[in-house]
Amino acid sequence: MAIGSVKLNGAIDPGKLYNQNSGVKSKTGPSFANTLQDALKSVDSSQVNRDQTIDKMVTGEISEVHDVMIAAEEAQLTFEMMLEVRNKLLEAYTEVMRMQV
Repeated sequence: MAIGSVKLNGAIDPGKLYNQNSGVKSKTGPSFANTLQDALKSVDSSQVNRDQTIDKMVTGEISEVHDVMIAAEEAQLTFEMMLEVRNKLLEAYTEVMRMQV
């Protein structure tokens, strides 16, 4: 979903008015959506790694319990981090929605 720029009728761009650039240089980097998708893929891969490690422990391929515990803790921490980021994004969204224009 693409969102176009908001333009008010009769609005004047201050940068054009004073013949100044806004000082903002455009960067060609990853977008916010791509960064968020990469983070979600990372969380998913740690969950899959945890499940595979548990399966290997059950089948006897891995005999070290600490490897399984490390994978489980990593998966839990990445998931908790994702939840906190989601909570902060929701808080920011509700704060923006409460702003009066």
